[in-house]
Amino acid sequence: MSQAQGLKSKVLNGGILLTLRSLVAAAISLVTVIVIARSLGPKNYGIATVSIGILYFLTWTLRLGLHTHLVRAPDLPETGPRQVLSFYNAFGGLLCACLWLVAPLAGKFTGQVEVTQALRVLVPVIWLDLVGMVAISMLERNLQFGRVGVIESVSQLGNCALSIGLVLGGWSYWGPVVGTLFQYSLQAILAHFFYPINWRWCWDSGFLKPALRFGLAYSGADWIANCKSLRISVLVSGIAGIEAAGIVGMANRFADQMSMLRLVVRRMSISVMSKLLEEPDAARRAVSRGMVYQALLVGPVCAGFSCVALWVIPLFFGAEWVLSAKIFPLFALGALVSSLFDLHAAVLHAAGKNGDVAKGNLLYVGLLWLGGVVLLPPAGLWGYGVSELLALPGFVVIHNAFKRSYGAPDYWKALWVALAAIPPLVASFFLSPLPAFSVFILSYGMLFRLNAELRACILELSSIVLRKRSRSTTSACADQASAGASGDSQLELGA
Repeated sequence: MSQAQGLKSKVLNGGILLTLRSLVAAAISLVTVIVIARSLGPKNYGIATVSIGILYFLTWTLRLGLHTHLVRAPDLPETGPRQVLSFYNAFGGLLCACLWLVAPLAGKFTGQVEVTQALRVLVPVIWLDLVGMVAISMLERNLQFGRVGVIESVSQLGNCALSIGLVLGGWSYWGPVVGTLFQYSLQAILAHFFYPINWRWCWDSGFLKPALRFGLAYSGADWIANCKSLRISVLVSGIAGIEAAGIVGMANRFADQMSMLRLVVRRMSISVMSKLLEEPDAARRAVSRGMVYQALLVGPVCAGFSCVALWVIPLFFGAEWVLSAKIFPLFALGALVSSLFDLHAAVLHAAGKNGDVAKGNLLYVGLLWLGGVVLLPPAGLWGYGVSELLALPGFVVIHNAFKRSYGAPDYWKALWVALAAIPPLVASFFLSPLPAFSVFILSYGMLFRLNAELRACILELSSIVLRKRSRSTTSACADQASAGASGDSQLELGA
């Protein structure tokens, strides 16, 4: 088995494990959202959305990119994980103290003192996320995505169970707040169970300085991209109010849930693409193929849900959430198009071209914020949704940066899959659920009927799942006798 084939086997098998666990977690998370949103209503749900949204922005950006350095560093010293853990322990403790002091600013800006109280309870999550990510990054470096799936699924399930119990017990918005704190606590414990790291202090400036240089360059681009998530907590809550933030947060949550499989591909891409950098043709082919998979994973799910959202959301969440269903197609189309460029950014990050990614993110996020500021006051939440689409041309910078180094990828197959989503998304604005869903069936039916290559992609994905399922029923002796079994069995044991 060639190195490329062995890598593909590891990625596909580990990716399927991570995907299946993500699907189960997403289904349970959806049930949790139904119970919580219906019980809390837009205002209390908005308080939770704003508080947890600010927290997520901080956790994503304050890692300083060191977790990515652990994944992609070609020659990682044995003490590398311990040194990053020592740095995160010291840095995380200082951050928690500072954030506890400045939390009242968020409450003053939103006009809700409850946001300040919630943020102060959530402050320890910053430290918990940092120390947990060290072990998770090492698992990703070893392509043990199955174990990563276990860690994240179990911790998310713990959050769901506790949040529902507290909300039903009358804890209001404190339910999801305490549930989030519990999730990150459990995640840190499980991460260090699967990949134990010595907590003894270890510090070597010869390793940490270059690691921080890369990390800060990476996190600079990442920080710009993550500013998108602050729009609900800052822009919507500040201009339209806390209830509007809850409604937009619900539409955005559904877009994330419907496109969650893109996160699996994006999550795996840094560790995978770093192994293809010396082969530009292979990297370009991987991105071309990956875009098709992204479009297949995101487009049909988002388009199908948008057709029935006007029936599903009021039925399960209540009539006060109907506006979330109406604006959802705008978020869905934005998520679909942006998913096509996830792998471009992954390759550029892995190649150390963080500045190019930062420029692309700056244009895209800048257009998002500008569109929101201009359109939200006169057009309300519809204007906010339209701003998601007006920012999409910003991805041209990412495309040009990738093209300069690796050549232009093949967009045609992915473009056809994306275009098939547009008729049902548009139909969902004007037609009732049943006719709109008929448009969905017709659009994708014609696509797969007329395009044999896309049918082949579906068959390939199906065969991968079936092959993985059959392997799980084979004895350990047979697995060891098969070619390349060592790499696959490591991933399967990680499950």
